[in-house]
Amino acid sequence: MTKGRRRGGSALAAAAAAAAAALLSGLAGCGSVKTLSFPPVPSTHPSTGAAAAALPNNLRSVVESPVAGVTTTTAIGIGPGQATLEGTVLGPSGPVVGATVQAERIVGDRSSVTDTTTAADGSWSIRQVLGGRYRVRAWQSPSLALTSPAIFFLGGADTKTLTLKLASFSGPRVSAALAPSVPVVGEVDNLVVQVADRVVDAQGLVREQPSVGVRVALAGGPYWLVYGGSALNTDAGGQALFQVSCRAAGRDPLSAEVGSAAPVALSVADCAPAPAPAIQTTSPTRSG
Repeated sequence: MTKGRRRGGSALAAAAAAAAAALLSGLAGCGSVKTLSFPPVPSTHPSTGAAAAALPNNLRSVVESPVAGVTTTTAIGIGPGQATLEGTVLGPSGPVVGATVQAERIVGDRSSVTDTTTAADGSWSIRQVLGGRYRVRAWQSPSLALTSPAIFFLGGADTKTLTLKLASFSGPRVSAALAPSVPVVGEVDNLVVQVADRVVDAQGLVREQPSVGVRVALAGGPYWLVYGGSALNTDAGGQALFQVSCRAAGRDPLSAEVGSAAPVALSVADCAPAPAPAIQTTSPTRSG
């Protein structure tokens, strides 16, 4: 029994040795493989090498360089189209020759404008424009301007006829302010007369400049009193300050003469009656 077991173990050992030799022989046929190796397992810890960029403590301080670019907008056109604008410009004395008429086509918050000039009879026309929302105004520098522009919608093939009436803005503008605003009989009030020169500029806008050193004389009804003289020169702000008082309740006209111009009526409130005096009463005394 012992010999049989030894023979069996020797056979197994010989078989194992033969298998190992065959494996090595096969590997030798695939190339010169001497050893078997495997890559190392990667680390799970974050890298602390020099390649890691340090972040600033306050990210709000990081400013990126601007990128160059070009902003593009679409121009608003006013023509060519199939619509027509035409009409006449009139002033206080009739048709105005050489007035500027400006048509502005508005799309959203953008617009496009075109100008023309009136003929000898005050007529004008702007042809071959596009339809849309329009604002039209006219002026003649330095004294005529349109107080309110014409605003309307123009159809794509419409003809719109307009009569534009200009107002005159030549000469000084005179205004007044009274403090207190309602005068009271017997009380002294401050009356400020403001004088400004008006001019229509090249864009059709009415500008005002204070009239400095202009003589202003007050003229009124019989119930106004003027203290310290009724004629003064305007200061650097175009103002002349008067002290006045009314002697009777109700309306009493008050006007101002500026230079050699005709008197201008001042808008002031009617004079209020003086308050009634308070009545004091005493209680009767009883004798003991």
